[in-house]
Amino acid sequence: MSEPLTEVAPSVVLGTPAGARPSRGLRSLAAMPPWVGGIIGVVLIVVLWAVVAVSPFGRDGAIPTPLDVLQLFGRAVGDPSYWEAIGVTSLAAGEGYLIGNGVALVLALIVLLVPRSEGLATQLAVVTSCLPLTAIGPLVAIMSQAGSRTTSVFLAALSVVFTTVIGSILGLKSANTTQLDVVRAYGGSRLTEIRKVRLIAALPSLLAALKIAAPAAFLGAVLGEYFAVGLDSGIGVLLLNAQFYNDATRVWVLAITSGAVAGAAYFLIDRIGRLLTPWSAGDRTRKAAF
Repeated sequence: MSEPLTEVAPSVVLGTPAGARPSRGLRSLAAMPPWVGGIIGVVLIVVLWAVVAVSPFGRDGAIPTPLDVLQLFGRAVGDPSYWEAIGVTSLAAGEGYLIGNGVALVLALIVLLVPRSEGLATQLAVVTSCLPLTAIGPLVAIMSQAGSRTTSVFLAALSVVFTTVIGSILGLKSANTTQLDVVRAYGGSRLTEIRKVRLIAALPSLLAALKIAAPAAFLGAVLGEYFAVGLDSGIGVLLLNAQFYNDATRVWVLAITSGAVAGAAYFLIDRIGRLLTPWSAGDRTRKAAF
């Protein structure tokens, strides 16, 4: 006679014998807040980094120790040029973020108003994700004026179109059919459907796409500074200078700074999303508990 599903499921998921309860260690790991796991992961990465830095792989200073990077980072924090570089790169990333997401939202709305255009819109979005930024960047730089940040803005915008188009279309099409029928029954137009039902239903998917797009926009802006001509400030400019002087420690500081700013942008959009769509966060919590 086969065992009940409720007795077999724990053994499949947790690897414990059928009918046995999970060990106390597994229960304690499952009960830990998510941020604890994040801290443990960071500590393990730093330990691994320190080991590799003093191993033969880190010879000649190519991989500085965490302490060297931390010391240089402490000095960089007091340098106004460091914050200026972060500011100008973030400004270009923000401009590209708004432009790219604006284009993506327009494409998604066109798909809803003209359903036959969905194939064309998704193909355009796929093309933007397939274009190699390292090939597009020099072309945009050649067509831009010296000292202009057009390349950074363009690459930042290009980096977010695909994610937002797909997230917006999926979200706008996830509206409840019963609610749409009610709008139609009262004589509502397609625009009324979008405004009253679809936009609200699309918020979780749209905000998730915007959250992923924020780091992509910043990293696209940094890459754009590699190709731009005549710039005197920016994270990409500082990275080029550090590479020119073979300053590995400064490269690591700037790389970690880029990751930190991109992560902060992701976190900020995530907080905004949780405030605007608290019901979505509640659904995720209930699913995780289940």
